Amino acid sequence: MTPPAQRQTISLNLIDIYGGTQTRVATSDDAIESYAEEMAQGAEFPAITLYYDGSKYWLADGFHRLLAIKRNGGTSIEADVQPGSRSDALKHALGANATNGLYRTNADKRNVADIALREWPDLSNAYLADVCKVSGELVRKVRTELTKSGQIEKAERVTGRDGKDYPAAIDRQARGKSEKSSSEDKVGERDEELGGKSAAGGAGGGFTKGKGDPGATGGSTNELEIEARSMIRKGEMNPFELPKLMSATAHDYAATVITLLDGMKPEIKDRTDGLMRLRRWIDKALAGETAPGTGDDV
Repeated sequence: MTPPAQRQTISLNLIDIYGGTQTRVATSDDAIESYAEEMAQGAEFPAITLYYDGSKYWLADGFHRLLAIKRNGGTSIEADVQPGSRSDALKHALGANATNGLYRTNADKRNVADIALREWPDLSNAYLADVCKVSGELVRKVRTELTKSGQIEKAERVTGRDGKDYPAAIDRQARGKSEKSSSEDKVGERDEELGGKSAAGGAGGGFTKGKGDPGATGGSTNELEIEARSMIRKGEMNPFELPKLMSATAHDYAATVITLLDGMKPEIKDRTDGLMRLRRWIDKALAGETAPGTGDDV
């Protein structure tokens, strides 16, 4: 029996948002901005959901809420915390927002099926459909595409929802389940035919090594990093988060530094000395004479 979640106030710095548990195709900047404005006016939002493995807090639900708090300069957030691993958090995330929160698009539904199949290719279509809260037919179709393209191995046997193994050829499908087309998709088209290509088309996720791989990328990490980089450049997020982002560019660092310097008051007495020190560091960096941790020597 899973222990009940406990409501806690958690520092944002302790929460891993780059571990591949973001399962949407992309985060919505409009939603983040809207949430941030409502929070600033005193609106209360539901607690986010975290899984704690003893050393790391994995975010399972609440990416937009967390980013909105960061945008407002917040440092902590209310969370329902329960014990569990990254894998547990990902399973929760795959089915999150199926009936509440920011509505999933058909591309999001396709993306969660793609992620689940890469992570657990030896689970049945019906099992994964239950986890993702999508139709078994959608999972079957995405599995066929990933198998034909060589992105996952063809399963000879799969584990069903009852824990038993079955030949993949007779993999049972979830009956009577289908998704309603979202308002932004064409009326009457089946959602498993919408949302663009699966992983081969870059809908998010990234290739993983299979079941339970702790290093698997899982969700739309690149989209999340793009949002984080933008917030850092604008001064809306801790600049020391930048080195943690694999996609960070030199221009991100430059824009971040310029944003910080723009906030330096002209009347500071050692302003010129500070800027000259920065110039000396830049000159040495361009000449290849700097090394990490040598800033105090300039």
